[in-house]
Amino acid sequence: MKGKIIFVLGISCFLGFLNGLVIAEENEDSDTLDTVVVTGTRTERVAERIPANITVINDEDIKNSNAKNVVDLLKTEEGIVVRDLLGNGKNAQVDLRGYGETAAYNTLVLVDGRRVNEIDLSGVDWTQIPIEQIERIEVVRGTGSVLYGDNAVGGVINIITKVPLEQTAFALGETIGSYGRNKTKLSVSGGKDNLSGLLYASYDATDGYRDNNHFRTRDVGAKILFDPTDFLSLNLSGSYHSDDFGLPGPLTEEEIEDDRKATTRPSDEGESTDRYIKAGIELNFGNHGSLVTDFAYRNREIESTFVSFTSAAESDIETWSITPRYVWDGDIFNHRNTLIAGMDFYWTDQDGESFFGEPFEKSGLTDIKRQSYGYYLNDEFELIQNLILSLGARREKVEYDIKQKDLLFGFAPLDDSISEWESAYSAGLTFVYSGKSSVFMRANRSFRFPLTDELVVFDFFNGNIVVNTDLEPQAGNHYELGVKHFFTPKIHGRVTLFRAEIDDEIFFNPSTFANENHPETLRQGFELGFRGDFYDRVTLFGNYTYTEATFEKDPFEDNHVPAVPKNKVTVGVRVYDVYPGLAFAAEYNYVGDSYAISDLANEYEKLDDYYTVDAKVSYEWKKFKVFFGVNNITDEEYSEYAAIGGFPTALNLYPAPERTWLTGLEMTF
Repeated sequence: MKGKIIFVLGISCFLGFLNGLVIAEENEDSDTLDTVVVTGTRTERVAERIPANITVINDEDIKNSNAKNVVDLLKTEEGIVVRDLLGNGKNAQVDLRGYGETAAYNTLVLVDGRRVNEIDLSGVDWTQIPIEQIERIEVVRGTGSVLYGDNAVGGVINIITKVPLEQTAFALGETIGSYGRNKTKLSVSGGKDNLSGLLYASYDATDGYRDNNHFRTRDVGAKILFDPTDFLSLNLSGSYHSDDFGLPGPLTEEEIEDDRKATTRPSDEGESTDRYIKAGIELNFGNHGSLVTDFAYRNREIESTFVSFTSAAESDIETWSITPRYVWDGDIFNHRNTLIAGMDFYWTDQDGESFFGEPFEKSGLTDIKRQSYGYYLNDEFELIQNLILSLGARREKVEYDIKQKDLLFGFAPLDDSISEWESAYSAGLTFVYSGKSSVFMRANRSFRFPLTDELVVFDFFNGNIVVNTDLEPQAGNHYELGVKHFFTPKIHGRVTLFRAEIDDEIFFNPSTFANENHPETLRQGFELGFRGDFYDRVTLFGNYTYTEATFEKDPFEDNHVPAVPKNKVTVGVRVYDVYPGLAFAAEYNYVGDSYAISDLANEYEKLDDYYTVDAKVSYEWKKFKVFFGVNNITDEEYSEYAAIGGFPTALNLYPAPERTWLTGLEMTF
C-alpha cells in the first residue's frame, strides 16, 4: 500500500512539473515530424492512426544509450522484461506483456520484416545484428496475429537496419571495457543516382562476468538499394554471423554466497553461425496501389557441448520464405482507406544429431520439416475525419513432418506428421485529436502453434518417443484501451490498459516432464509512459508497467505465472550540448520480484526485485566521438533469471554482472 501511495504522489508531482514545463514550451516552434512506422500495418503509416501502443527506439536513442546489444535497449521499454542468462544478450528472454518462461515463443521478432523466431525451443538469437547497424526498433504491444501469424501473441518487435547513405561515408570504431571487452567495427556507405550500398564488419569479444562466460562474435553484412524507375524498386541484403561462447550454468543460493562468478560447468560451450540473404521488389502502380514481395533464405547451424552431462548436439536449420502483399491507399466515397492483403509462406528443414557418452557416441538423428501458409486481409477506413476503423482477419495452416531415430537406447523410430489450422481477427477504432494525440480501442484474437520440441514426448507406457497429438494450438482473446496525448508537440504521455484471455496456453509441466495445454490463463494490467524534449537540450523519459499474470483454472488455479513481475519502472534523462559536443545520459531501471521458472505451484521463494543505474558521457568534435559509460553504477548484486530444477530440486540462479564500464572512440569521414 505504501508503495502505491508513493507511486501516485510521484506521478502527481511529475504531472505538475510537466505542466510548468508545458507553459514554458508553448512559445517554441511547434513543427515536428510525424512518427512513421511499418510494423503495425506492414506498410508505412503514421503511428497515431494505428490502434496499438507503439514506441520507436530511434537512431538518436541508440547512439546516446549505454547499451551493448539489442536486449539492453529493450529493457527500458514499458511492457518488456529482459532475462539475460549469460549477460551477453545472445539467448536472452525478452518478455512482452508477461508470458514468463514461454516469452520467446509468444513474442514475434523481425529483422527488416523478416521473422527470426525458431521452430524449436532454441529461442531468438539477439546478437545476430550488431547494434551499430540498427536504424531503429519498433515495438508494437498487443497481439499482431492477423498481420504476422504465429508467435505474435504478446506483441511484435521489428529491428530495422540502416539504409545506405547517398554520400560516401566511412566509419571506424573501437570499444574496450570490463572483463576483457574488445570491439572493433567499420562500415562504408555511399550511392550514385538510383543505386546505393552499405557494407559493414565487426568483431566483438569478452571474457564475461563469470568463469566459462566468454563470448566472441564476428559479423559481416551488406545492403543494396536500386530504384531504376518510379515504377520499380529493388533491394538486396544479407549477413554472416558467427560466435562461440561458454555455458557457465546456474548456481544455487549457497554457491552464489560463496562465489557468484563461479561456474559448475567449466567445459560446457557452444557455437553458432547464422547467414541470410533477402531480396525485395516493389511495383508501384500509382493510384492502383503497389505490390511488395520479399524473398528470403536463412541457414543457422548450432553446436552445443555439455561435458557436464556427457552429451552434445548439432543442428542445421534452413528456412525459405516468400511474403507477397498488395497495398492500396485511396478514397472510397470520399473517405480515406488503406487496404493490405497478403500471403506468408515459410518452409523450414531442420537436421540434427545428438551424442552421448564418454567418449561421445552418436545417439540420435532428427529430420524435421515445418511448413506454414498464411493469408490475411487488413483494412483501415476513415469513418469521419480522424476517426479510423481497422478490421482484419487471417487464416493460417502449419504442417509438421517429424522423423527421429535413436541409435543408442533401442527406442522405436519416430515418423509422424501433423497439421493444424488457426484463425485470427482484429477490430480497432482510433480517434486522432489535437494534432498528433490519439485514443484507441481494439479487440483481437491470437494464436500460437506448438514448437517442434514441444510436440515430441517420451511415452513412459510404451517406452518410445512419440508425437503428442493431444497438444492443441494456443489461442487468446485480447482487449486494449489506450491514449497518447501531446501536451505540446515535444512533450507527450501515454496510458494503455490491456487484458489477454489465453486458452490452451502451452506450458512445460515439470511434474509430468511434458508440454501441456493449460485450460485458461489471464494477463491484465496497464502501461504508462512519458517523454519530453525541452529546449532541444534535455530529454526526460520514463515508464511504469503493472502486470497481473495468473492461472484461471486447475491444476494451478489462482497461482501467478512464473517469471512475471507485477511492477517495472524506468526513468531516464539525456542532456545535449551542455558544452558544445558534450552529452550525458542516465537511466534507472527497476524490476519487481517474481516466482522462478517452473514454479507453477508458487511453492518456492521468489526471485528478488532489483534495480540498476546506468550512465554515459560522450563528446563529439568534428569527425570524432569519444565516450565513457558505466552500467550498474551502484554495484547491485542480482539475478534476472531463476528456475526450479536439479536433483535435489532447488532454486537455480544465473547471476548478472556487477558494475561494468566501457569506453570507445569512433571516427566518421
